Amino acid sequence: MSRQLVATFCHEVNTAIGNRDALKIRSILVLEPPFANPVYYELIEELRNEYPADDDGSEDRLEGVISASVTETDVGEDDEGRPIQSWNPMVVFLAAWLTFIRDVDTSQLLKAYQAMSEVQSKGNTALQHPTKGILVLPTLISYAQIFARLAVALDRQPELAQVALAHSDNDKAESLAEKAANVVRQGFLTCLSDRNTVPGGIKDGRPDGKKIGVYNMANVCLKILFQSNKLDNCSMIFKNIDAASPPLHFYPAGDRVTYLYYLGRYHFISNNFYQAQMVLQQAYNDTPTHENFMKQRRLILLYLLVANLILGRFPSERVYARPEAMYFREIFQPITQAIRKGDLEAFQRMMNLDLSWEYAAKLCRWKVFYQIGNCCETLVYRSLYRRVFLLAGKQPGPMDRAPPSLDLNAVVIAAAFLEKRASASPAKPQANGWSFGLQRPPTPPAYIDPDFEGMESATPYIHQFDIEEIEGLCASLILEGIISGYISPKLKKLAILGAKKAGSPVKAGFPNLWQVLSTKKREQAGGDDVEGWVKTQQAGGGKVVRLASARPAGS
Repeated sequence: MSRQLVATFCHEVNTAIGNRDALKIRSILVLEPPFANPVYYELIEELRNEYPADDDGSEDRLEGVISASVTETDVGEDDEGRPIQSWNPMVVFLAAWLTFIRDVDTSQLLKAYQAMSEVQSKGNTALQHPTKGILVLPTLISYAQIFARLAVALDRQPELAQVALAHSDNDKAESLAEKAANVVRQGFLTCLSDRNTVPGGIKDGRPDGKKIGVYNMANVCLKILFQSNKLDNCSMIFKNIDAASPPLHFYPAGDRVTYLYYLGRYHFISNNFYQAQMVLQQAYNDTPTHENFMKQRRLILLYLLVANLILGRFPSERVYARPEAMYFREIFQPITQAIRKGDLEAFQRMMNLDLSWEYAAKLCRWKVFYQIGNCCETLVYRSLYRRVFLLAGKQPGPMDRAPPSLDLNAVVIAAAFLEKRASASPAKPQANGWSFGLQRPPTPPAYIDPDFEGMESATPYIHQFDIEEIEGLCASLILEGIISGYISPKLKKLAILGAKKAGSPVKAGFPNLWQVLSTKKREQAGGDDVEGWVKTQQAGGGKVVRLASARPAGS
């Protein structure tokens, strides 16, 4: 019975462990076929002959051979004579790797996923060894990246996911992506909680011990959760990093940019747009301008641009001229023009839920359509008040003590006219086909909820602006700080204060959007600190991460 190749591979691994060569171990424990070196196929053939999958004792016999050959896993001493505990989980991990390459069938994705999950879990256990565990970290990172691709591919095949869930012993349904993220997250937490490091986790300007893998493993988890649309499960990863990670700037640029991209996207989805733009701006600054990174810069710039747009800072021609911003002008310039002009008609047409605007579907794919539609509508109304003030507002003379004012009834007329015009058929003339105040625009179509359609008692809803709504909108804009003044409920007028001090009623009543909104959001956040972004080294090496209380993804 020949055991030559198995013993040879074990000897190579044993030598690499003795030399503390983690990269050599990774180069030996190749996981994903096809294999470049034909010796792996010879090894697989030997495993199938000598340790067949249908033999219940094969795995035990493999572990026996590995234990006898990889003597570096035995109890030993370090260079200073201190005892080193045995590393039996490494033996189990090596046996799992050998059985995986023996049995893997790339056409059976679900079986490959289940086997990959077992290999990753056993590797996580080997990683926990206080002194030698770090030697499998590069291997586990590469395995996690393969596992992530497999999990995302399966998540996009619902029929296979349903089969897996039907055979699950867990009462709580978790998607395959969530299960994969939980497996990888155990390795992430092991890196994060490594105590065999210098205080603070930074030595000679670099992460010490297993801390080197914190952001790499976190990025794999985040990739799985983002691509499978399980974004709510990201919060625990960011909280763990906030509690115990060394500062992000000590890590390689690739780790930093990837992590900041996911963190910025998370805050964007959570409607924390000020934090999102800070994080994404740093990610954009740290991404090289070389053409090889154009795709990454474009992706980051997209969400950075939208976050700034929602905060009232619009892209300049200089931004549009950048190569990574190709076609952004055609998409975002009509939106910013509608906001600047208070053009409710144009904005409602572009943000119509029927996605009839030519770029609406693209914004949906980017997952920014609803954020723009919901958050920027407030800015459109603010500009509408400003524009009506310029056209119909009362601006007293130098000797007049009354403040500048705007009759809110004029805003009612303008808003109603623009909303009705937005509901008109696009085939009808728009720009010059309506003479404001002379022609009656069409009545907007009635709306009935599909669940009540056909019921005799169902009354169609037709939205009509009235003075109460316009007054309420104005009050909310004043409360938000983007209109400065007060409302006279009796006169139904907006009065603007501080016009003389500001130099003009417009500057006083309608302050700079970015300055107001960014300052307010910063104050609400308590400064420029962002959850999940560790900028400074924590005293005493940070907090202890208690693994027992770590909440799994999906719970």
